[in-house]
Amino acid sequence: MSNDPTPMTGEQMLERLVALAREKKGEDLVALDVRELVEYMDYLLVVTARSERQNRAIAENLIRGMKQAGILPLSRAGIDFGTWICIDLVDVVVHLFTPDTRAIYDLELLWADAPKRELPEPEPVAEER
Repeated sequence: MSNDPTPMTGEQMLERLVALAREKKGEDLVALDVRELVEYMDYLLVVTARSERQNRAIAENLIRGMKQAGILPLSRAGIDFGTWICIDLVDVVVHLFTPDTRAIYDLELLWADAPKRELPEPEPVAEER
């Protein structure tokens, strides 16, 4: 899709996805570097939303934002239900959970051998006066 001859790296994709998730108030973002563990992706990004509706809004924002960068998901699942949404962008796989569902599946424990990648702190929200 993109005319850019240089494709986005997994690192660049991760940074963009983190920003897009935060735009829609995604919480408790955890990025796991799985490059040393598997060959089919670089990072796993786990995000929590307060509701199924917010999960769907975050997912739609991620898909739209990556499409603007010329990247379409290989697959996406769970958008109709919203408690757990998985978006596979090849180099980065994103899992969006409601709090209860995230606790049940505990992907951070499942991928405990993967180092966590430091994410920049979210920008502070300016208070309205």
